[in-house]
Amino acid sequence: MPPSVRLALVCDYALKSQDDKLSVLGIFSQINVAEIPATSPPFFVVVSMAMDLGNHQVRIGVLNPLGGNVLPEPPHFEVDVEQPGSTTDVLLQFNGLPFDRAGIYQVQVFVDALLIHSVPLSVQSISQPGIEPIRA
Repeated sequence: MPPSVRLALVCDYALKSQDDKLSVLGIFSQINVAEIPATSPPFFVVVSMAMDLGNHQVRIGVLNPLGGNVLPEPPHFEVDVEQPGSTTDVLLQFNGLPFDRAGIYQVQVFVDALLIHSVPLSVQSISQPGIEPIRA
């Protein structure tokens, strides 16, 4: 069974409770910054997926609008699936991600070196007096 994504998003905060419930706060798809280049405020990438039985390598990559890697060493980790098709949740926090240009960034999810999903994240510069940076 190939891996399948059930949920993928970017948010302000996420956690798993002791009884294995996923909680997500402040889902967004755009970050507005005062000027470019900029660095991101803290945010989470949340991915819920189903995978086959066994040990899998999961990697989260980020591409800039020109297709270049934002992270020289993308975070990666092993996930051990004991029951095929059961939901596996991945929660990953980013802080200070560099944005070198405005546009659509792609948060990519790889399982066993196979790209299985991409979440677009728009980064826009707002350099108008009186307007504060926000996330939408």
